[in-house]
Amino acid sequence: MNKGEMKKVRGKWLAIMFIVLTVLLAGCKENNSKETAGTAKNVTSEVKEDIPTIYDTAITINVDEKTLTGTLKVKSTNNTGKTQDKIYFHVYPNQFREGVDLLGGFWREIIDKNSVPGSMEITEVQVNGEKGSFQIKDTVLEIPLDDNWTKGSTIDLELNFTMRVPKNNGRFSYDENAIWLGNWIPIQAVSDEAGWVTEPYHSIGDPFYSQVGTYNVKVTVPSNYQVTSTGKEEGGVLEQDGSLTYTTSIDNVRDFAMVVMNESYQKLTDQVGKTTVNTWYLASESNEAAKKNHEAGIKALTYFSKVYGPYPYPEYDIVRTGMFTAMEFPGLVYLPKNERNEAEIGSVVHETAHQWWYGMVGNNEVKEPWLDEAVATYSTTRFMLEEYPEHGAGDLELRKHLTQGTEVHERRGLFIGSPVDKFTNIGSYSQLVYQKGALMLENLEKVIGKEKMDQLLQNYFKKYQYEIATGSDFISVFSDDLGPEAQEYFENWLTGKEPEFKQ
Repeated sequence: MNKGEMKKVRGKWLAIMFIVLTVLLAGCKENNSKETAGTAKNVTSEVKEDIPTIYDTAITINVDEKTLTGTLKVKSTNNTGKTQDKIYFHVYPNQFREGVDLLGGFWREIIDKNSVPGSMEITEVQVNGEKGSFQIKDTVLEIPLDDNWTKGSTIDLELNFTMRVPKNNGRFSYDENAIWLGNWIPIQAVSDEAGWVTEPYHSIGDPFYSQVGTYNVKVTVPSNYQVTSTGKEEGGVLEQDGSLTYTTSIDNVRDFAMVVMNESYQKLTDQVGKTTVNTWYLASESNEAAKKNHEAGIKALTYFSKVYGPYPYPEYDIVRTGMFTAMEFPGLVYLPKNERNEAEIGSVVHETAHQWWYGMVGNNEVKEPWLDEAVATYSTTRFMLEEYPEHGAGDLELRKHLTQGTEVHERRGLFIGSPVDKFTNIGSYSQLVYQKGALMLENLEKVIGKEKMDQLLQNYFKKYQYEIATGSDFISVFSDDLGPEAQEYFENWLTGKEPEFKQ
């Protein structure tokens, strides 16, 4: 799919993250009923007790200068299975520092002529109360540990830092009404069987991989600004200088995102079970479109809670930003800048599906992007076919179109199961990982039925909630129930073949 064709598709079908092409057809019948989140059959919400990392941060935001100043305290328990003499953190804001070449690949969609660099500077690091050494290379912070960090032991770190927020079309930026902070906080790298995973910030896909943690966040902003985030904020406390300080604490999340908004933002609020759903939008935008987005979020949260497993967090925020597309974070999703003032139901639903597939069930999004994107795209279409049938039919028709000709990419060694660093353009990534990946699941569903498919995804969710799953883990859940034919089915689809599933 060439650039012209992609723009045509994106104009007709509103894009979800990185051209996740779900269809938003006009004339969808509204359903204004308020539903309550249910519990999936035989599935209960798990609580992870052994949270390995606790993040405590306090920041002050200067909205005029677009800077953050703060301190991050980290209490981390060594769950790597062996003694470590270093610990690593991702400092993703450093990707946008001055002098970094962001001209190739998909950076063209994120960086334009109006972009302004940003950066993160760490001014001091303490390890167990003592001043420590550190070095930053690109987006990775390395902290040597003089006293070896033994298996099961805990260390206390403290990082003092400043940030300058860049201006671009991405996850971490600002415009005249808001500052949106995605992937901003230093986050501990995962150590798996391959060792510490310190992947660079790739332009295609979501280059993130993290374990769950507890986040305690205190943020101070001017009194005419409001804050929403991954957590549920306590009301602003008035400081002596007239600023407001908001606090929040939340367990079992893989990241912590936040949006700081001026008074031009307003919100719609409803309760879904024990979860407050907020849809934030600009006063200048269409109230009708905001209502449709809000209703889609309520329906999707309710549906996925019933079908896969209950949503456990106290708040879910859908927030309009100036990012060029939609993006998921735990408990908070971005909707993109929209000059057409149209509803974006497909984006809302897809990013809500990610609360389950990436959020609660984690995966290495660099090495196995299909594991959250294909499953989220499949889940989105399942929801659409039941709740917004015209949209769902459009999803399937678009998928049929976009999965034609994928053999061109496969002859070059690109498959559903390829890592993000193998893709050089968004077209092949979208066609294979999102669309053909969803088709792989839909074709299986045609054979085993919806009820069995739901049951197996419930099993997958229950087994790996708050954990990190691999493609092999996913396949094992299916093959344990359906037999070795399921393993053969998935392995063939992931590597460019398209067999029918036969039991």
